[in-house]
Amino acid sequence: MIFTEILMTEKVELTPELLRELQLKQLDMLVYFRDFCEKNNLTFYLIGGALIGALRNGGFVPWDDDVDVAMMREDFEKMEHLMKMQGNRLGQFVYSPVEKHIIPDAPIGYLYDLLHADAGYENTAKIDIHPIDGVPKSRLLRKVQKWTSLIYYLSEYRLPVKNKGTVVRNISKVILKITPDCMFRFYMKICKKIMTSWSTFDSEYICSLFGVAGYEREVMPKKYLFPLQKAMFEMEVFLIPGSQDAYLKRLYGDYHKIPPEEERHPRHKIHELYKHE
Repeated sequence: MIFTEILMTEKVELTPELLRELQLKQLDMLVYFRDFCEKNNLTFYLIGGALIGALRNGGFVPWDDDVDVAMMREDFEKMEHLMKMQGNRLGQFVYSPVEKHIIPDAPIGYLYDLLHADAGYENTAKIDIHPIDGVPKSRLLRKVQKWTSLIYYLSEYRLPVKNKGTVVRNISKVILKITPDCMFRFYMKICKKIMTSWSTFDSEYICSLFGVAGYEREVMPKKYLFPLQKAMFEMEVFLIPGSQDAYLKRLYGDYHKIPPEEERHPRHKIHELYKHE
């Protein structure tokens, strides 16, 4: 198969044929993960491009090259524990726990194609699994949650925060410069405890703390999600937010608008994979 051959080279163009093979591999992973979650009474739902694709295309957006799903923090932590108990393996796939992987992207869970993960590739066929946290009512406490999540990110990756604006990026550079390495693990422990303090069961609002839309837009009423609904995705049934329109407008605005042709391309490129010697 074309997809398995990318291990032999660092420069492979993501052709339409390779992209479709990549998508079908991710679909296999998604089905494996769904079956694992159903067996263990865990719930996840499609978000991001996968959600838009389910509604608009009944499957992948034609140019999309990854899959994003989300779980309530309580289920996410249970999932990570169960994965650890089975060696972070799920059939032919491997799970990368939040505090173990080394991709400078986001502190979320990743499920990989085992073949490529064992070869050291960190940005290929995968599912991004986002934990969803409860959000406090107080504006002050929301600021505390936002900034502790940013410090958590800094402490894990030791890299300036990206996609959060110039001010936040510059502040993160200062924190990295003045903080001794020995303190980062301590920061992670404290910040995680603070930023996940609000249970999703008791909170009226929820948030993907490391979502690409940013904290303010990621915070939304829990009623946008529940009750979850079923939807077809590549002829398989998955759960999606109950109020999809409100959910997607909150994150993306006019999500019905098709991007201009020059922007209809995969976000990740096979020839830009990270490879660790």
